[in-house]
Amino acid sequence: MAEKSYAVVKDSRVINLVIFDDPTEETLNIFKEVHGADAIILATDNSTIDGEYDGEKFWKIKPYESWVKNQEENTWTAPVPYPVIDKENFISYEWNEETISWEEINGN
Repeated sequence: MAEKSYAVVKDSRVINLVIFDDPTEETLNIFKEVHGADAIILATDNSTIDGEYDGEKFWKIKPYESWVKNQEENTWTAPVPYPVIDKENFISYEWNEETISWEEINGN
């Protein structure tokens, strides 16, 4: 198993980054639906479960003003690390630019 980063895209903006450990397409689709995303994109190779995606355009999209581009890995990095993943309870987080922090997403 290998953890991979995925970008959650809505209205042509990356609204969140999540880490999955070899998710199925069904898992990604459920996550996409629950969070109202337009696409879930594997951040390391720009593939998408929604068909073709322009990788060059993806990397030009800065998710938030506070994030910094990691030139070596060609990824955007939050100034605060993503919280430890709770695999049992499937807790996810979204970035809050106002507080410069990750906030837990309620499943309600």
